[in-house]
Amino acid sequence: MRRSFVGKRANTAIVFLLSASVFACGGGGSSADGVTGPPPPPVTGSTTALTVSNNKYTPARDSVAPGATLTWTWNSCTGDGYGGSTCTAHSVHFDDGGSSSSIQDSGTFSRTFASAGTYTYHCAVHGAAMSGTVIVK
Repeated sequence: MRRSFVGKRANTAIVFLLSASVFACGGGGSSADGVTGPPPPPVTGSTTALTVSNNKYTPARDSVAPGATLTWTWNSCTGDGYGGSTCTAHSVHFDDGGSSSSIQDSGTFSRTFASAGTYTYHCAVHGAAMSGTVIVK
């Protein structure tokens, strides 16, 4: 009889310790906007420059104040080793249906963000494999 009492006590202690560790660890791994990963950068001002290069946007995640104008500049050409270059076409296509760029391999595209919100975008050529986010707050 003593053995089953000790077993029940040990199980109760284990459950208590596991419960305490779950509550002591704190929050989960997502931010207030539901996006996991590092927190967005601080608000940077009224104009922000981003780069469109081969298969990525830099930065891929930006945070700005309402009224900010962001400008994407294409830098998607690489040398071919023979004095020439190869340029890859990309776009900045917003998921909200707002203003988006054409598919291009050079130039710039700008968009002004009037109101707070999270704006996701991607390359129309590369889809979700090349995407970015603008957080306006």
